[in-house]
Amino acid sequence: MTDAPGASLTGQDSPAFPPAAASPAALPEGAEVPPQEQLARYRVAVALSPVPALLVDSAGTIVVTNAALDRMFHYPDRALVGQSVEVLVPLSSQHRHPTLREAFHRRPIRREMGQGREVYGQRSDGSFVPVEIGLAPIPLAGQVMIFTTVVDITERRLGERRLREALDAAATAMVMIASDGTIELVNSAACEMLGGISADIVGRNVDSFVPPEHRLQHGVYRQSYVNAPRPRAMTEGRDLRVVGLDGRETPVHIALTPIDGVGGQRIMATLVDLTQIMAQERELEERNAHLSALNEELTHFAYSASHDLRAPLATIAGLLELCLEDLAEGETAECTRNISEALKTSRRNIHKVEQVLTLARAGREAVAPVPVDLDEAVAAIWDDLTCEDASPKPAFCIVSEGSATWVTERQTLLTAIENLLSNACRFRDPDKDFSWVELRLRTLGPSLQIKVSDNGIGIPEADQGRVFEMFRRSGKSSGHGLGLTLVQKHVRRLRGTIRLDSSPAGTCFTLTLPLRRPS
Repeated sequence: MTDAPGASLTGQDSPAFPPAAASPAALPEGAEVPPQEQLARYRVAVALSPVPALLVDSAGTIVVTNAALDRMFHYPDRALVGQSVEVLVPLSSQHRHPTLREAFHRRPIRREMGQGREVYGQRSDGSFVPVEIGLAPIPLAGQVMIFTTVVDITERRLGERRLREALDAAATAMVMIASDGTIELVNSAACEMLGGISADIVGRNVDSFVPPEHRLQHGVYRQSYVNAPRPRAMTEGRDLRVVGLDGRETPVHIALTPIDGVGGQRIMATLVDLTQIMAQERELEERNAHLSALNEELTHFAYSASHDLRAPLATIAGLLELCLEDLAEGETAECTRNISEALKTSRRNIHKVEQVLTLARAGREAVAPVPVDLDEAVAAIWDDLTCEDASPKPAFCIVSEGSATWVTERQTLLTAIENLLSNACRFRDPDKDFSWVELRLRTLGPSLQIKVSDNGIGIPEADQGRVFEMFRRSGKSSGHGLGLTLVQKHVRRLRGTIRLDSSPAGTCFTLTLPLRRPS
């Protein structure tokens, strides 16, 4: 009988000792019992034992068996007597069993085999039976004989296998932990979460799967729970994570259940992976933020429609009334002039409405990301820009600190940059001898930082907190007040951030975008 592939009935790398039912040590003590009488008494004790048992001499020969052991190994009554004990050992281990048995005889001690490992005996038909074995050395008839009990644990193994199959069928990770923190059992879901197979995880302390910064206090919390165990959920507003063998952190919800059983108390920890749930929550938050932004835009548009567009329409109506009066009086020249003013006002506000529609459509359609050479694209944008008053453009330079090629939604990013460069041209300072605009590209880990700086007139401090609002214009602006709103919307679409720094010395917009480089 041995562990797969092999261990010993009496050897040192063996393993279990069942209850010592009918142990020979319980024989009545006599003053001086002759060796043959002692052997006879042990024969009776073995025969009466309800546990399968046998007696083996120092040469490894079976001296006595009982009916229970003969039935377990499918032998006729007493057919094993006189045979070597190796006949009960699987063939794969028979070659090393005598060496292990001799080593045990040199240092005979009571021991158990089979607890915590797989030990098998071989039946007469060659089949195997999982067993736990108890060994007790007995001085008898001038030698040390080994009283051996054998317990068939087939049903127990079957129950354990069914339990493991049931745990493996669970979608959530389950880990059974001893009171000292040692992991004793994991299911398949737990192995996947912890980044290893069962053999890699079982036997480790559960603290090793806690993030390093929390391991010390986790040991204290664990001991506190062992001292006062009760079913409980651990999340309760805390961000809990487990660290796998591969170093990957997983956010989890943990539920603890104390289990009382053989060998003391255990804790069954159920771990629910929150990765997908948290991703869905983030997506929901982003959608809510998007809806909130759309609602805000709608509010601003309603305000503009009732205020900003009402005044131009009233102007157009007034000019047309004047035209009617001029026509009645025959003043065709004055009528022509008023019609021209009305057309100019109409066209200006048509452009404003088109920009509002552009803003409303921005970010609604999916755009495939492509590699963009920003040095080349930004230079083309600057070449196409013109100043409103036909004055010369400021001096312009592009500074690239790192890669200038990134994968992104091309038009989304370039539209944002174009609006910033256009603003830099529009708000140059005519009182300064030299005007300049700089665009600086800088790699920050997995992100790209874009800075658009100028030495223009700057934005008054009182207006800086509201520059990204719809239709917000500075006192010197002739635009429609939507450019920076569109820039902010495009930056948010790219999951980036935008920051404004401005003073009378000039203005700097800083965009930080989580883009990726071409593979």
